[in-house]
Amino acid sequence: MVNLARQRLGAGVVVRQHDLDAPLDWLPDAGMDLAVLALVIHYVRDRVAALRELHRVLRPHGRLVLSTSHPTADWLTDGGSYFDARYVEEKWSCGLVHRFWRQPLQQWINEFTAADFVIERLVEHQPTAEMARHHSAEYGKLLREPGFIAVRLTKAPPSSR
Repeated sequence: MVNLARQRLGAGVVVRQHDLDAPLDWLPDAGMDLAVLALVIHYVRDRVAALRELHRVLRPHGRLVLSTSHPTADWLTDGGSYFDARYVEEKWSCGLVHRFWRQPLQQWINEFTAADFVIERLVEHQPTAEMARHHSAEYGKLLREPGFIAVRLTKAPPSSR
């Protein structure tokens, strides 16, 4: 994904790979306007620490946009109680082992707010009609069961916290 981003964005943009279980020590305090975590946060073991670190590097009113699998999708796949929070290992049909953190929506929100973010928007994605032509079974399922969520979080200025 890093190589693909470099190819698409060109030489004028710096693209870095980083383990979010480690501090972002190469970034200054309040130096960024936006951070994007596309399908990443559910792989991080200490999500609150990572979110706090992202909060540190964002300017006041800076935004963090993230997506993850929808808690309902994880529950329907994994079973048990929707309210279970645990590390899950799944073996995919291609042979890969997929490891991620599964938890209910309330726990995700608690982690966002524990890191001092304000939830600006939450989107439960629905498929477009175009998907029906190429992936009809998945399209039908995603019309009934959410697959992903996206959240836009804002770093409130210190005076409003």
